[in-house]
Amino acid sequence: MRHTRGSARGLAVAAGAALGAGALALTTLAGTATAGESAGEPAAVDTETFVTGDELPTHPDGWYSDGPFEGLPEAPVFCFGSLLPEEGARHVNHRTELDTNATQVVMDLGSEDAAAGLVEVLHEAGTDCASDWLWQNPGGTASWDEWGELENADYGRVFGVYTAPEQAGRDVNLFAVVREGSLVTVVRWGQMGTLDQAPVEEFLATAESARARLDG
Repeated sequence: MRHTRGSARGLAVAAGAALGAGALALTTLAGTATAGESAGEPAAVDTETFVTGDELPTHPDGWYSDGPFEGLPEAPVFCFGSLLPEEGARHVNHRTELDTNATQVVMDLGSEDAAAGLVEVLHEAGTDCASDWLWQNPGGTASWDEWGELENADYGRVFGVYTAPEQAGRDVNLFAVVREGSLVTVVRWGQMGTLDQAPVEEFLATAESARARLDG
């Protein structure tokens, strides 16, 4: 289900309705080509809540992981930014020797209703991410694709966003947004490239691992 746009014409209305001013203040690709720095102190949480480097798409150089840390990553998570709540959040950063990196944020919303409300907001933000990026980057190119829902999850969605600024590089991000009870997790994988080059099947397995860990 590929959705592509080549210019920002006609997207201002859609962008304004989607994320609002706070979300549109996201970095264009902060955390895409470089790993985000960690904020906060090491978290006193069970690391089994988070996927490991072995559960991410394989990389020839292997993965290095930092965390978990309390709070959100210092670099806003592309597509979601200020929509992720700081309270009750922990995160882990993963990186390689090259441009490939990943981030996982786990949030405890305190109730199933609050968690369900958050994933509704994140669903809309993910759907509109490419068009919102184009609104901020006229002349660029962006597209997105989605690969259905995770079975056996209270909510589980996997999708990808491709962005290419005018006269600049190309970046692709894959996302998993999963809810189990009051817990919500966002897993982002990113590198230079296109959606066709992204390891979608492997990332679907990553998403399932994230679901199982929340359910654990």
